Amino acid sequence: MSLQNGIKIPQNLQAARDLAKAEIPAFPFHLVKRKGKSEKVPCITDWQNRATTDAAQIRRWWAKWPEAMPGVPMGPRTGFAVVDIDLKHGKDGFAGLRAMGLDPETLSPVMVQSPGGSLHAYFRWPEGMGNSAARLPPGVDVRGAGGYVAAPGATHAGGAYRLVSGSLTDDLPPWPDALKPRLKAKEAGHGEPTGLPFHVMRAALMALPNDGDTYASRDAWLGIGMALHAETEGGEDGREAWQGWSRQWPGYDETATDAAWDSLHADGGVTGWAIIHEAERHGWRDTTVTHLLWLSDFDLIPTAEEEAEIAALVGGREEDEQAAPKSGGLTFLTPAECATLPARPYVIKGLLAEGDVAAIIGAPGAGKSLLAPRLGYAVAQGAEVFGRRTRQGGVLYIAAEDGHGMRARLSALRGDHGEANAFQLVAGVSDLLSDKGQLKALRAEVKARRPALIFIDTLAVAFPGLEENSAEGMGQVVAAARSLARWGAAVVLIHHDTKAGDGLPRGHSLLNGALDVSLYLKREADVVAFKPSKNRNGTTEQDFAFTIATRRLGTDEDGDPITTAVCQEADASDLPRKADKLSPAASAAYAHLRHLSPDGKPVAEEAWREACVNGRNVSQSEKWESRRDTFKRAVRDLLQRELIEFGDGFYSLKETPYGATGSDTDDFPDEGGQQ
Repeated sequence: MSLQNGIKIPQNLQAARDLAKAEIPAFPFHLVKRKGKSEKVPCITDWQNRATTDAAQIRRWWAKWPEAMPGVPMGPRTGFAVVDIDLKHGKDGFAGLRAMGLDPETLSPVMVQSPGGSLHAYFRWPEGMGNSAARLPPGVDVRGAGGYVAAPGATHAGGAYRLVSGSLTDDLPPWPDALKPRLKAKEAGHGEPTGLPFHVMRAALMALPNDGDTYASRDAWLGIGMALHAETEGGEDGREAWQGWSRQWPGYDETATDAAWDSLHADGGVTGWAIIHEAERHGWRDTTVTHLLWLSDFDLIPTAEEEAEIAALVGGREEDEQAAPKSGGLTFLTPAECATLPARPYVIKGLLAEGDVAAIIGAPGAGKSLLAPRLGYAVAQGAEVFGRRTRQGGVLYIAAEDGHGMRARLSALRGDHGEANAFQLVAGVSDLLSDKGQLKALRAEVKARRPALIFIDTLAVAFPGLEENSAEGMGQVVAAARSLARWGAAVVLIHHDTKAGDGLPRGHSLLNGALDVSLYLKREADVVAFKPSKNRNGTTEQDFAFTIATRRLGTDEDGDPITTAVCQEADASDLPRKADKLSPAASAAYAHLRHLSPDGKPVAEEAWREACVNGRNVSQSEKWESRRDTFKRAVRDLLQRELIEFGDGFYSLKETPYGATGSDTDDFPDEGGQQ
């Protein structure tokens, strides 16, 4: 711990803040035990690009993961490269360097020692150098582009990373010629990625049995590596997955596996589909792949020619992404196979998952366009929202209906919650339906940016001329949404409910049938309650609420205030709720009490009991005792519902939900006890 203004600062947070002050980007990672070995795992995705010097972002990350260590990315982000010299698992990197005529203790003027005794020697990064340790002694690793190391000052249970000499802000020496860095090939080959989320590809890879003869031949082993290399364009995610899969083979050799990876290139257009096909041959299945195949049934899914145009728009190669054969569309899974299938990662835990098509529905003015940006803002920050965790990722908000108003709301959210650079408001979308519209261009941007979440606000404006009540019309909407979800994003449509207010989206039932999640909003004054009316990621028994708050953004040219509305989370359990429907006896007894107390004054218990027991509204029994007992049960029910209160022999009415009295709600009778 360090102290600042008398406040204790955790060491890992302080180390990250020290890097930020030195203009060195950092990101959080943690250690995970796998098969008895500790492996470094980043807490965030796309850490190479999202590592930051922003103090506010660093504070938010370490508030979420207080035990995480700060990592320093190597390569172009920092200009750093590191020689990692280790002595463990029978490998002596120190002895290996000495055999080359190098002194490991003085290899660089900037040295960091790990808790286990290994050394990180810092150098200037040679352009193009990755993480290959090929042709270097055992126990000597290289960290270049795509790699990272723990920052000086980072701590875990075993101790701290200690700066032995120099500083990361010093002028670093060039990479030693004697270590012969292996430069990454500038050409990534000809294989195009499938477009599937990498976690799906990794799960498919790990489903391939590699502990026996199936992939024991070098050609079979390298064939899988070639497909993975094409899928990840030779990136470090692919290298780590390749090592993890290869590690299952009895004759595994880490150095040889790493060297093989660096020798690979995509050949003959092989892609990750080769891995998917092999995994499915062994019984593996994934819903994301199923969704991708399902898309081909819709005309709006990109053709090969459209994909070539999209590739040109995003600067990619014009080769077509290969599609998986349908194989009849049948799958056969045992219960054991079902149990081992990986779950789709969530975007908002229990509500939204990767590849979902969802809707936020409600009457006009219900607050749909207040809730949606609040959810998106939380995902962009990786922050909790309405008590649910989020998985941080990019957000595209397509404001087809009210771009000006949405800019104001986002400005207010920024004031309330801080920066969210991963959130982007998309303007210029007015037609996702016709051939002359923007769907193709939007798909190109989604493919290039790979967001986690996309909002389309609203369905009616973004799809002009849509025949909502036809299956064909809604089929076009579903197809467009699925095509945007192709690269892993959850797509959320903002839409109106039916006039009946039954929680269903307006238009043909095909839309509701195709939705994975539907959030239904209902507003009472400035309070909005919402819950899932459909939820394939969890229960529908979830109640949420928010209040509509006003934020002042400034003043206009006349000096008048400029304001906007925002969604402000509330505890649904604290909000007044309409009671369940009263029994006829309790309803009639309540009506008698209202009749006896037109001015709201307390009523004597005897007077109320006499009115109920002597009449026939509460009970029609001929026996006085039965009518009395029914009255007692009705009173007990009303007390439990907190609709009445008792004191000093008198009963009085309590205010009913949202300030309404009996005749203002369907759950209470009119005067005289009539239902």
